[in-house]
Amino acid sequence: MRKELEERGWGRRSFLKAAGVVIGLPFFPSLFPRTAWADGVKPPMRLMFMCVPLGFVPNKSLFNCPDFEAAGSKGWFPDEDGPLNKMPEVHASLEPYREHISFLKGLSNHKYRDDVHRADDTFLTCTDTFADPAKNFTNTVSCDQLGAASEALGSKDVRYRSLALGVRAGFGSKTGGLSWVENGVPISPMSSPAKVFDLLFGKDDVPVATRLLRLKQKKSVLDVTVQQIRDLNRDLNAADRDKLDEVVTAVRGVEANIQREEQWIHTEKPKCSLARLEESIASTSINHARAMFDLAHAAFLTDSTRVITYEMPPSFTEISPFDKHQINHDLTPERARDAIKMDRAMSEQIAYFTKMLCESKEHDGQALIQHTLAAYGSAVWGPNHSLRSLPIMLLGHGGGKIKQGMTRKYDDSTPLANLWLTLLTTAGVSVPGNKFADSTGMLEGLL
Repeated sequence: MRKELEERGWGRRSFLKAAGVVIGLPFFPSLFPRTAWADGVKPPMRLMFMCVPLGFVPNKSLFNCPDFEAAGSKGWFPDEDGPLNKMPEVHASLEPYREHISFLKGLSNHKYRDDVHRADDTFLTCTDTFADPAKNFTNTVSCDQLGAASEALGSKDVRYRSLALGVRAGFGSKTGGLSWVENGVPISPMSSPAKVFDLLFGKDDVPVATRLLRLKQKKSVLDVTVQQIRDLNRDLNAADRDKLDEVVTAVRGVEANIQREEQWIHTEKPKCSLARLEESIASTSINHARAMFDLAHAAFLTDSTRVITYEMPPSFTEISPFDKHQINHDLTPERARDAIKMDRAMSEQIAYFTKMLCESKEHDGQALIQHTLAAYGSAVWGPNHSLRSLPIMLLGHGGGKIKQGMTRKYDDSTPLANLWLTLLTTAGVSVPGNKFADSTGMLEGLL
């Protein structure tokens, strides 16, 4: 890889191209935490979760969709189970990376009973949204946040415990994101690539002393807020106290962020050259997705975080004037063809990200993908938005623990939560009771 870069005249720098902008990211060990570069220390594990609202074109063996079949679709999953000898046509762009990929059939989200158009809200929580009859909506902590809080994924060693990327709220999720903290409070995702870049690599010209003073002022405001919450709590009934708990959780999150900012305030952000991305870039454009994947890769590469979620756009305006919902419910031959093109375009973005993971090297010489686990799929799919046998693709090797290059078929009674439990455990996260949500155990055959 280095030789190739030097032949192109780039020397010891690699360049990420996002939406026409060139971002230079050094591969220097000094940009990484010292512990990550110590002799004998293994590279850190990383988790990423990607979800496309409303799914993809299904296989005939799962759902009978003659309109899609007439348009030439053979479906999202490989037809044959077992060794992945060839990628399905819609995933042709991922063919060079087949050895790093597995398809998982049969995983289902059995607990979800709310509006199927918003099923992404429980993609990573696998909870029953009607579990509490006194509430209109109930959620729990998402698996990414369990990982982000763990020492195994560097909760105290990275600048950001996790990175929540997303789009504007719409079909798929109430918030436009996938991450939820305890008590079922959502994490607002970042939908602007420019703001994500500023967070990760933006230069802060404000003196440290001034920033510390501002943090102290924020703490003072929070202290007043906490006291007001305590005073208010005495006058509320049980239902309102539950609502107030969500506010308390949000306040605790702000407190934790302030503490983390204080911890890292004397540590410079990774160096990079930047022509700032435009704020107005449409979240339904391919350029937006490319920029987000560039930034996710850069965040992993610089060890800024080890846990990322990304709620992808349901469709790309460059591919079709119709949104995913129109395509699913009001099929015409033209829209069916657009749906196939859309699935192919989505897969091409995953291939773009996978290529970067394969070409980037750890300090021990291994490719970044060797210590990464990335799940890609959807919380519903098919014309009727089914939650059965969800489309799930798994990329990466989890430090050599995951057996890839397969299509694995499970009974459709298998909870999706089994996959999240398996990924967390593989990453070294201690899951309370070895159980996550409605999981029944680890997925067989992956390890």
